[in-house]
Amino acid sequence: MDRSQTEKLTKDPISKLLLSFCSQTTLSVMLYSFQSLINTYFVAVGVGAYAAGAVALSTPIMLIIGSFASTVGAGGASIISRALGKNDPEKAASTVGNTLLFFWMISSIFSVLGLLLLNPLLELLAVDDVLMPYAKGYTQIILIGAITATGFSSLIRAEGNIRFSIIQWTVSAIVNLILDPLFIFYFDMGVEGAAIATVISQMVSMGLCMYYYFLSKRHVFSIQRRHFQVKPRLMGEILSIGSPALLSQICNSIFLIAFNHRLGAFGGPEAISAFGIVSRLRSFLYMPISGIVQGLQPIIGFNYAAGLHKRMREATHLSLLAGVLYGLFIMLVCLLIPKELIRIFIHEEPIVSIGITALQFIALSFPFMGALTITAAYFQSTGKALFAFVVPVMSIVLIALPTLYILSWLFELQGLWFTYLVSDGITFFMAIILLQLILKRQNGNTKERI
Repeated sequence: MDRSQTEKLTKDPISKLLLSFCSQTTLSVMLYSFQSLINTYFVAVGVGAYAAGAVALSTPIMLIIGSFASTVGAGGASIISRALGKNDPEKAASTVGNTLLFFWMISSIFSVLGLLLLNPLLELLAVDDVLMPYAKGYTQIILIGAITATGFSSLIRAEGNIRFSIIQWTVSAIVNLILDPLFIFYFDMGVEGAAIATVISQMVSMGLCMYYYFLSKRHVFSIQRRHFQVKPRLMGEILSIGSPALLSQICNSIFLIAFNHRLGAFGGPEAISAFGIVSRLRSFLYMPISGIVQGLQPIIGFNYAAGLHKRMREATHLSLLAGVLYGLFIMLVCLLIPKELIRIFIHEEPIVSIGITALQFIALSFPFMGALTITAAYFQSTGKALFAFVVPVMSIVLIALPTLYILSWLFELQGLWFTYLVSDGITFFMAIILLQLILKRQNGNTKERI
């Protein structure tokens, strides 16, 4: 690996390094999420609020596809960072090849099964007769394009090449932003047009990934045909390290399915449509946290491989602080101007009213939402798969789902909105305690390398 890049990751002041890496990754993920938010805007304005709600109901399917990408991407990125930290470019190159193969195999299988079982799958997601035509038209196109669902920017960032990952996501987002209004308004293709625009933008991102590894000279190790030889042990390592991301996304999908079923019972399609807008807005506002995590991972991976544990702890603590401060900021914004934010997307008064209430209650959880992701990222980056498994399982299965059913049983629709505050608050303190115990134990059992 380039000497200057290695020295930068292992010797630059952590605060400077985090600011440099996280500002770049935050920009890229904000652009990517902005693409999704604008997609929702065009669907809501061009087709209607119910169409936007139907697209939102398809989110668990997209989360599962994304979880496959996150699984192999996070696992592969962790291995690449540590391999380069140990000056082993051959293992890094083989990891890239096996990561690509692994995702293409998994996504192809899921795409076929999803298309064959589309109707019962949408019924499971609480899609009713009003929303079914929109949800079906959108989801089947997304499933067809599932194999292009990621450009593997996590692998590129694992080399320390943040700039190209920003280019990759920026170009993809621009393509989607151009095609969305073209297909929805000019060609009058409705939700199908939005789905086609999304798939084409994914293809562009995938194409840029292929260009990076096979045509450009920007990568720090060479990819050859032999690196695409299937290595079961390496794939198992990728799966083991990345599986917390898969488990987390599957758990999130289960939670969203349960949440939408309760919404349908207490608020009908209006509540589902309102929550669809709020959840997309929440996802967009969450992206800087994701940017912090993505900037943090290569820093932890390199310094862990180099034995610089003090730098890892400092980076983790600064990231947690930044997450809490950012959460407080966006909470205040959502509490002060909820109506203005909701009306960007919809104008139907019953849905707007529900959306305002939902946003205000859900915003109270924002200061807590970064700790879980940062904690899981720490465990993934250091190869501690067991701990990375425990965190998402506890947060969803043992906390979020019981909270959802208890609060909705006691307070019906209003109880649903409070679910995020209660469950995220409990998870926040559990994640902080677990992380501090691990850091303290590591500090006691390892000798700092100077």
